[in-house]
Amino acid sequence: MKTLTLILVMCWFFIGGQPAQAKIYKWVDEHGKVHYTNDPTQIPQNEDAEVKTFREIAPPPPKEDQPSSEKETIPLVDEKGPIKPALPVPPKVTRNKEVKSPVEERESYQKLLEQARESRQKQLTKIRELQEMDEKPKNWTTNESLDEVIEGLKKSMKKTEKEIRKYENKVKSTSLTD
Repeated sequence: MKTLTLILVMCWFFIGGQPAQAKIYKWVDEHGKVHYTNDPTQIPQNEDAEVKTFREIAPPPPKEDQPSSEKETIPLVDEKGPIKPALPVPPKVTRNKEVKSPVEERESYQKLLEQARESRQKQLTKIRELQEMDEKPKNWTTNESLDEVIEGLKKSMKKTEKEIRKYENKVKSTSLTD
């Protein structure tokens, strides 16, 4: 019984004694003395701090309604840097705010529709540019082949086209209710 208690206490000490989610900052002052702290504001501004993390817990993944195959996207990069598809976000209606008039709602959806169309046009242009290339530029940081990057853009464009159809339907439905 004493052995079991001793083992449990030792396990609790080793497991529970370490910080669960803490960053320990270490720096050496001008006299060569090493300092440790968990408060980054205590580190002098003229010192370079070395950050050590023990048992850091990863944040939970963002919740999405998409299937897992659509979650995996290929990072798109050109010679100017990463390409981010600009998918417009539909307006959110909350209970505390006033409900928009049909005219305002239609104008809002028309604006989102135009943004989605512009995004699709940019994606089409980029796909054409990439299809004309023989090989990907050396300064790209992605490991994917040119065909994989083009395929990722095509998937992104399909999502944009779904958004366009959705906004077109919203504009039509708000036009009919006037």
